[in-house]
Amino acid sequence: MSYKNQALRSYFPSHFSVSLKRILRFYGVLFGLAAACANAQQPIEVTEDVLKAAMREADSFSLKEGNPPVYRGYKGDASSPNAELVGYLFETPDYPPEEVGYSAPIDVLVGIELDGTLTGIEVLHYIESYKSIRGDFINSEYFPQQFSRKNIVEDFRVGRDIDGISRATITSWAVARGVRDSARRVALAYLADSEYVAATSGDAVALKVYEEQSWDDMIDSGLVQEMLVVQPDGTELELSLAFMGHDGLGELLIGEDDYSTADRDASNRSREGRMLLVGIDGNSSQPFRQERLAIKQGEEVFPVERPRFVYAGSADDGKIAGKTRFAGAIVLMPELDLTQPFSVLYSTEGVVGEFGGIHEMAYQVPPLALALSEGGTIPPDLLPEPDEDSPRFQYPDETVWSELLDSAPVSEVIAVILICALVMTAFIRKSAAFRWAALTVTLFYLGWMDGGFVSVSHITNGIKLGPSLFLNDLPLLIIIVFTVVTALLWGRIFCSSLCPFGALQDFITRIVPKRFQYQVPQAIHDVAIYLKYAILAFLVVMAIAYADLSLFQYFEPFGTVFYISRSMVLWGIAAVFLLGALFIPRFYCRYACPLGAALGVVSLVSPWRIKRVPQCDVCKVCEQACPTGAIRGPKIDFKECVRCDICDYKLIAKAGVCKHDIEAVKVRVKNWDAATA
Repeated sequence: MSYKNQALRSYFPSHFSVSLKRILRFYGVLFGLAAACANAQQPIEVTEDVLKAAMREADSFSLKEGNPPVYRGYKGDASSPNAELVGYLFETPDYPPEEVGYSAPIDVLVGIELDGTLTGIEVLHYIESYKSIRGDFINSEYFPQQFSRKNIVEDFRVGRDIDGISRATITSWAVARGVRDSARRVALAYLADSEYVAATSGDAVALKVYEEQSWDDMIDSGLVQEMLVVQPDGTELELSLAFMGHDGLGELLIGEDDYSTADRDASNRSREGRMLLVGIDGNSSQPFRQERLAIKQGEEVFPVERPRFVYAGSADDGKIAGKTRFAGAIVLMPELDLTQPFSVLYSTEGVVGEFGGIHEMAYQVPPLALALSEGGTIPPDLLPEPDEDSPRFQYPDETVWSELLDSAPVSEVIAVILICALVMTAFIRKSAAFRWAALTVTLFYLGWMDGGFVSVSHITNGIKLGPSLFLNDLPLLIIIVFTVVTALLWGRIFCSSLCPFGALQDFITRIVPKRFQYQVPQAIHDVAIYLKYAILAFLVVMAIAYADLSLFQYFEPFGTVFYISRSMVLWGIAAVFLLGALFIPRFYCRYACPLGAALGVVSLVSPWRIKRVPQCDVCKVCEQACPTGAIRGPKIDFKECVRCDICDYKLIAKAGVCKHDIEAVKVRVKNWDAATA
């Protein structure tokens, strides 16, 4: 054994040495387990056999060509002038914007006949994420086979038209919506005689009617009805009712994002029923209660049970924007005859049918809205005269940025901006109170409520998919830009107050008695901090070399804790990091966080760092208080500093030695020159 190794070993207590060996062995097993368990689908190259699997009726196929790009399937030899065109095949990535699963789009090959009927689909590629670590779950069940023989006039709603994958609803919706929307665009471009194009011609004109109407115009036309509910104390609840029986109509009323969310929830909860929008406003002293709603038609009353009421957003987008505070939607009962009037009931004194105080508003679905919801050709007498100067259809040519801005949920964007502002306020003011407020909001909102935090998966998936990965989510993009810019200028501000797992560790340290905290020997700490850099390098290399292997979840517990993983293996790993935080402040940040390692590398170029003063040469107050062990006397290892600003607080407050003038400090310290050399 070398002298250096002997010196290092002398710093290791015997029990800690055994523990370190166990930890290293644990990571060795983990690497093997990760390699065995990572099971993202390998990308499938589109060959003739793959095309044949998606369209068995065809004998041969053309190359991909056209705008939008398609393969053509033929009976007979594709090169022969007598070959019969059977249909078209296309890849969904060629039809942006793509529907995103948990963290990335799902690439699908789709076959479509000349009448708009799908011949089949083949999933070409998808990448796992926190919520989807369950193997090749798309292809292992009968899920893809359900798309065969479906016509694009259908809605492709998961839970109604398509049976979803168990515990993978977002993935199911991403595939179903991606297939449906791209197939409809192919139909508009290539299938002029299909039922869908014929129906969509009328739909487009009908939706144009509503698109040109204001909210007040919709009230005048009867699509929107307003219901005033007077509470016993005289305060008022204002409800706005509107029929949303068609996707385009729902998107016009409440915006594409909120309608998609409401539609997903409605399909998951009930297999039948169109939605009736309920906008909610007023100065009522009693909050709106879903169980006080009922629908009445004739003598029959249908209570609105919880599964039949879904949240429909904060009324930030669409025609409803600024008209109500928030919105919900009733999934209408299939027993209702929508051609006939019905009434919406609301009770101010309890559940409808059990108490009094009933308010009633009659509602009649307008003929044009009803025709839209029923599909098929809209009667010409319901449509205005066509504008001959405008084309029937136009292939979308939207820019990425306009799509990003148009689809961004305003409430989430505002929330993220406010959180970033709170974090910067705490940092600039050096205020512990503001920082703890930011930590609280970060933990609960970005952690459990929204799940929009930055993760090392954004690095690995960014390597695999490119920057387009971040252009589907404006709130996330804002956080990423904030994180990178602040790291370049000041260091790891994200780690300080914008990381929910860092916040969780800080709360653990604050709650756990200080007597339980363990001081890691300096020699061990100095070596162990490089584990996270090794993990980062490993994940980056694997992302480059094996793009379809998903490993980050075994080294980052964010998704396990905040998305509530079902994997006991991942919970075991998360438990190790949380247990470590009980005894060592910011245990995971110190020794294992690959995202922190990446930001640490970025922060090496930060020009504005923590100020040091001559008193720091002999003072140990900040060194002992640093949660990541980044301070050694007057020096700060800036790549390890998470900008918690505890040392800045102490410097500003002149705590410890700082409260004394430097001349007084020199007098008290023997051999000052030697101590500060």
